[in-house]
Amino acid sequence: MSAAPTDLRRYLIALVSLTLVQVVATMGFNQASVLAPAAAPELGVEAADVAYYVSLVYLAAMISTLGGGAINRRFGPIRFIQAGLAVAALGSFIFALGGVALAALSALIVGLGSGPLTIASSHILARVSPPRLANVTFSLKQSGVPVGFAICGAVLPTLALDFGWRWAAAAVGVVSLATAVAVQPLRRLYDDERSSGAGGRLPSAAEIFEPLRLAWRDPILRPMCFIGLLFSATQAIVVNFTVVYAVDGLKMSYVLAGALLSAATVTGAFGRVFWGALADMLRRPSAVLAGIGAIVTLAATAMAFSTPAWPTTAVYLVCIVLGGTAVGWNGVFIAESAARAPPGRAAEFTGATQLFVFSGALLSPLLFRTVLALTDAYEVGYLLLAGGVAVCSFFLARAARR
Repeated sequence: MSAAPTDLRRYLIALVSLTLVQVVATMGFNQASVLAPAAAPELGVEAADVAYYVSLVYLAAMISTLGGGAINRRFGPIRFIQAGLAVAALGSFIFALGGVALAALSALIVGLGSGPLTIASSHILARVSPPRLANVTFSLKQSGVPVGFAICGAVLPTLALDFGWRWAAAAVGVVSLATAVAVQPLRRLYDDERSSGAGGRLPSAAEIFEPLRLAWRDPILRPMCFIGLLFSATQAIVVNFTVVYAVDGLKMSYVLAGALLSAATVTGAFGRVFWGALADMLRRPSAVLAGIGAIVTLAATAMAFSTPAWPTTAVYLVCIVLGGTAVGWNGVFIAESAARAPPGRAAEFTGATQLFVFSGALLSPLLFRTVLALTDAYEVGYLLLAGGVAVCSFFLARAARR
């Protein structure tokens, strides 16, 4: 029998600990993008080629998401989180060894470890969160993502300059491993609903595809899946190309470019809390997501027209608005996915919608890199993103009105 959702102690412990886990997991997920300018010359590639690393990370995350809800039930969410952090730590250590082939292997391992973390944490929060605070709770937990991005942007460039990029990557691995050990006491609080399952340890085909089918039939989740794809595509570009674009396109220094990413992502952390609180207040989370899309469209368009001649303050302002929206949407999205799931199946429905989220983040760096190679202009990629988000926001707004 699960504890009542109003159990304050279980709720607060879950919220704080899962937010910290999200911060650490995000650091592993994003390390290569921030370290790219330092690592690229030694690896014999261009800094913008980090797009291929990012896409491999998301491809592996998509694979590990399939059936993640069923595996989560069998192992327990905390054990699932521990396993994911340990695997991601291994990926960081392999990245620190250097070499293009090992970097590709590292991307796959980091993605396999990071993919299940949202599924496991959503399972816990859906059980212990007060319903009236669902959106802000998920948003607070998801604020760990931009905080992790911000820490990467503020700390890793300095570590890379002082000790070398390999040691910076290894440090991320150590932090991930330490976090996996630190959450062990939480097992007795949240791993009390484990089940062996009829099909053994691995999920069956039915367990993988049924949540996808049910989510697709939902009139709100269907357009949400598409806007989640475009939002995650935009977020991936903001997170993984801000430093590269600032150095190569806007001619900023490496440290100043890292600070620009930190500013955008810290705003994203506050944005996640703000949008979650607004969705709880209005009780219309899908309409809030459509509104976020309208602002993302304007900010991405402004980013497309930025040049080295712009004042630094103007560039920061655009990045802050883009960060507050393109990095600030995820908590409301996950909370709505969990809320529309049948009782006890929040992890599976979250996994189903996350498949689309990871798809956007998988494809967008490759497409952005291709557009950059063809046009030698960052602005074209930003304009394409703005157009896609505008279309999806329109259809979600129409579905929300109905």
